[in-house]
Amino acid sequence: MRAEESLTQHACEYESRMESHLICLILLWTSTDLIGANHSSCNRTTFDDYINSYCVSSFHHSMESVNYKESCPWPTTKRQYYKLSRCVKEVAIHTGCNEPHLQDIMFLEIHRVYFNPCPWSLWQDPGLPLLLALIMPCIITTLLMPFLCAHVTPNTREL
Repeated sequence: MRAEESLTQHACEYESRMESHLICLILLWTSTDLIGANHSSCNRTTFDDYINSYCVSSFHHSMESVNYKESCPWPTTKRQYYKLSRCVKEVAIHTGCNEPHLQDIMFLEIHRVYFNPCPWSLWQDPGLPLLLALIMPCIITTLLMPFLCAHVTPNTREL
């Protein structure tokens, strides 16, 4: 038991602040057997709790120093966003919640809260005339190709 406590303490002191929390969390999971051998079932409550406690809270803390409500924070927050993404993936692996929709829900909320003033949030889908102009040539070509191949190519039986 002493060796596990010493290993956990050294690992937590070695890494950066967020990474140390994640490593301590992983060591805690493995030492208390919360992960278990079977990763097939998703514990949604544990997933949500750990995402909010470790990943999102750390991201929120780093975003407080940025004026994200007034202007788009994207270029200056790439590193924090990458750490958030890594943290979410690690928690998803260890809780068995590997379904992409669970992660997408969390990231959509993050984008809604922190990246709302960014210019790409103002973009909308193109109108119906533009969609038809882009899609119809592909559909017409797909429908005409079998006809052209069957009726325009020379018939080898007649030769």
